[in-house]
Amino acid sequence: MYLGIFTFVFSNVFPDIENYPLYALTGLIFWNFFSSSTQQLSMSIVEGSGVLKSINIPPVSYPVGFLVAQLINLLLTFIPFAILMVVFGFKPSLALLLFPVALVLLVMFTLGAGLLISSLNVYFRDVGLLWQAITPALFYATPVAYSTRLIPEQFAWLLNFNPMYHYINFFRDILYYGEFPSMLQWIVTVLISVTSLLIGVFVFRRLEPGFVSNY
Repeated sequence: MYLGIFTFVFSNVFPDIENYPLYALTGLIFWNFFSSSTQQLSMSIVEGSGVLKSINIPPVSYPVGFLVAQLINLLLTFIPFAILMVVFGFKPSLALLLFPVALVLLVMFTLGAGLLISSLNVYFRDVGLLWQAITPALFYATPVAYSTRLIPEQFAWLLNFNPMYHYINFFRDILYYGEFPSMLQWIVTVLISVTSLLIGVFVFRRLEPGFVSNY
């Protein structure tokens, strides 16, 4: 539905983007995974509080379980999307071999962000609601359906502070342009993924002892 709307509304607005449906599709797939995963992870500990109180299981199993479920959904989604990509002119290249690595990096970043938000949401219940409100704004702040050339030059540097901007570009290089990401893209993406996961795990572990008393 998103792809249909974007293609109908924006394909003529951005004539400089060759094969706009494929361009939008290679951004939407991974944005939807990140968005749906973090929103579900943000509520995972709170929603599982009843079980966690009565059964001695690691709290981290809830956000990890939600993420695994979303990852399975993503992999199943690739089946119809792969068909669409071929219809829209997708041409496989050697860069496609890097796709699993790129996916692992995105999963690491998403898990780190999800652990951070879910643990804070136990103590401050508005965090989950705030994240759900912020996510749509982040979508339009990320070049998923539009080209970065649309952004005025004096504001383009702000994109570098948006982690999903780097991941969308990474996947687009592989799937849309059929190119190997640059060394700078590798370094930035890996650093974001590792930093996100380390911060998420650290905060989750520090706040975990107080989860039961704050449910």
